[in-house]
Amino acid sequence: MITTKNVFLKGLLALCVSCTLLLTIGCSSSSDLEFPDPNNPDQGTATIQLLVTGIESGTRNGLGIYLRAVDTMGRDTYFFEPSDPRYTGELLTGPIDPGGFISVTPWTRRYSVVKNCNILLERAAEKSDSGAAGFAKTMLAHEMLLNLSYMDTNGIRTDVATEVLGPIVTKGEALTFIASQLDSGYSDLQAAGGSFSFNLTDGFEGFKAPGEFAKFNRGLRARVATYQEDWSTVLTALSSSYINASSPLDTQLGVYHVYSTGAGDQVNPVFEDQSSTTIRYHAHESFISGAEAGDHRVTSKTSERDERTYDGLTSSHGFAVYTSQTAKVAMQRNEELVLLRAEANIELGDLASAESDLNLIRDAAGLDPVTLTAGNAADQLIYERRYSLFGEGQRWVDMRRWGLLNTLPLDRSNDTHIERMPIPLSEQQ
Repeated sequence: MITTKNVFLKGLLALCVSCTLLLTIGCSSSSDLEFPDPNNPDQGTATIQLLVTGIESGTRNGLGIYLRAVDTMGRDTYFFEPSDPRYTGELLTGPIDPGGFISVTPWTRRYSVVKNCNILLERAAEKSDSGAAGFAKTMLAHEMLLNLSYMDTNGIRTDVATEVLGPIVTKGEALTFIASQLDSGYSDLQAAGGSFSFNLTDGFEGFKAPGEFAKFNRGLRARVATYQEDWSTVLTALSSSYINASSPLDTQLGVYHVYSTGAGDQVNPVFEDQSSTTIRYHAHESFISGAEAGDHRVTSKTSERDERTYDGLTSSHGFAVYTSQTAKVAMQRNEELVLLRAEANIELGDLASAESDLNLIRDAAGLDPVTLTAGNAADQLIYERRYSLFGEGQRWVDMRRWGLLNTLPLDRSNDTHIERMPIPLSEQQ
């Protein structure tokens, strides 16, 4: 079982490393980084800046495994890895091993960050730092939402702030808890003044002050409300978010994980050099065949290659969403917010507003506008979300929440549709 003490020790050791490596971040003073014994830290030694830095760094841990898994199960991509047949085996045929790294690693890495968020909340309370509290609750919600997206109706733990862990709760209960953390964090951010007491990396460019960061908080709240099918709350949250329908959708507006080639740092875990003779990351052929002619999202996110067959699976296109090993990976982008607003308006019957948003996205993709009707609106949304959010861990979650997993292609006779990850075996004992 994950104990909070073990998670904290592992997480805080990572923090010690990350503060020296995490890109261009600055700390409030050199004394903030001094530990009596860096190999045996305790909760009293962690400063707000160190915890914030470590939380940012920790959100990247295990992310490559998560994205490869959900994008494979969602038939966005394949990962041809001869040294580990699970990527073309159990992710497509089942059952998922509850003791294997594919189910365990994302879970444990997310909870490592959650624990450090809880420690940051303790430190923020001690110092009456509303900005740090708002940051901690927002990031805690983000991490728990990723785990819930992985586990779905199997549920997650929400009460992990003490040594005695709470039970695994239902999906509905988890969404309610995550929403409450975001709402509470938003209130903290509104009371935090004009600047944070800590620095953030360039992954939060444009969101480095409490008022700006609060807009990211509202973007996440809109995603949660979408999963709850609370459409009016989606629109309310988006109205206070960073959504920008006038901004070209190919810009970098959003919040990102950032990477570097610096000693000890991480590089983008899902980048592959498309000039290489052999690559492992491939686009699913249905992404190519299902596209409208002239859709720029296909040519910008995949590369045409010689056809390759591995383990009975065939692809003629590489996964080319990321152009370098230091390319940013989105936590959330403006384009997703526009799509969330379109979905909410479709559900509420405001097809004119939804049509405006979807045509903004289509225009950026080089496509002609569409006219939405009650008969085609849902299918049009499904198409735009697939091609706009390709390879970003969204399609599997989308198709499951829409009840459409069984429409995804099965490429081999023994393939099936995996609906959710199992709770890790250690958590069941």
